[in-house]
Amino acid sequence: MIFSTTIYSQSFNNNVSAQSQKESNLQSSSSLSSSPSNKSEETTNLSKVILDKYKPRVLEHLFSNETIANTISNSSIPASIVVGIITPNGTQVSAYGNISKDNPTPVDGNTAFDIASVTKTFVATVLADLVHQGVVKLSDPLEMYLPSNVTVPSYNGYKITLGDLATHSSGLPYQPTGWIKNKHYTTPQIYEFLSNSKFEDEPGTVAKYSNLGMGMVGHAMSLKMGVSLGQLIEDRILKVLGMNSTGIGMNATGVSIPENIKSKFAIGHIAGNESELMFLPQEVQGAGAIYSTVNDLLKYVSANLGLIDTKINPAMEETHAIRYPFYELQVPFPDPSGNESTPYAYEGLSWFSTTNLGTQVVWHNGGIDGYSSFVGFNPSKQIGLVILCSCHFSDVPPIEMLQIAIPFLLYYPDL
Repeated sequence: MIFSTTIYSQSFNNNVSAQSQKESNLQSSSSLSSSPSNKSEETTNLSKVILDKYKPRVLEHLFSNETIANTISNSSIPASIVVGIITPNGTQVSAYGNISKDNPTPVDGNTAFDIASVTKTFVATVLADLVHQGVVKLSDPLEMYLPSNVTVPSYNGYKITLGDLATHSSGLPYQPTGWIKNKHYTTPQIYEFLSNSKFEDEPGTVAKYSNLGMGMVGHAMSLKMGVSLGQLIEDRILKVLGMNSTGIGMNATGVSIPENIKSKFAIGHIAGNESELMFLPQEVQGAGAIYSTVNDLLKYVSANLGLIDTKINPAMEETHAIRYPFYELQVPFPDPSGNESTPYAYEGLSWFSTTNLGTQVVWHNGGIDGYSSFVGFNPSKQIGLVILCSCHFSDVPPIEMLQIAIPFLLYYPDL
């Protein structure tokens, strides 16, 4: 299962000569959907500012890696990027690259990408919505919602809850021991992975990322409501927000992209080569199975910011609440003075929060075979950011995206 929020630093060469030779083969575009009243925003396309910061980092990594650079022909595209910004004044979208080597259509706000672990925020929103309706409780043990013959591990008699799982504080591992990605496991095999899992920490004491845990939240809700997780997310979020180009891109047996989405689905890349979409078994699809577009995700961010009023706004607001410190995310970011500071990082219901002097940025990133993603927003400054890239996190480290996105949201408009 490789759809994590792993954060790490990596040094790299400044050899960008190959980049300049390739840029003529890639296209960029930008648009402003409304006319801002703020003069600075009217004259500055913020989405292009972010794109122009992130794009060189992506290309430097790809072309400074000799193995990758040698696999890229003059006609191939090593990565495509789409960036979206939303403020109360409107939206901006800027893009770079094409759909695929065989499809030269430029990517834009309607291009679909696999968004990987950003999926978890949708699952958490559905969970919070069911809690608001009194259907489930965060304190409910997971075993309440699984078949009676499934053994859910307990810690000294303590039964892990939906709340523990949704905040990554269950103590369950990042992924089950022996897990093989893209393998078509049966439901009994998934349950066996769960039953044999060993606790890494005492539940409810520390937040540590667990794909298995968040996958189980989605599975439990699906069983409780008697419909697929994809249908739950569609009914409770996508239809409400008009996110018509978003969904779970797989069924119980394999990858399954709707026909109307296939032609606008950006092909992922690993080591400079186009890659296949990764498959996740149905029981853990809540950890990272959604595809979406920047335009759809800007609607999602708009609702999370409260810029539009919908019936799921209370549930969304609940997911933002800080619940645990998240020590895995204590990494330095540049501040307006040009120095690196280390803001505090926390975990909510799936969403991460980074705070500095009372300012909260709510965000989640994702990485899966061929794709990297970021969705985040600053509620007090009413600004949101989406970045989607058809690049793999082993080629372009996630820190490159985070060190641009989080400081921008945290210190805007000073950075």
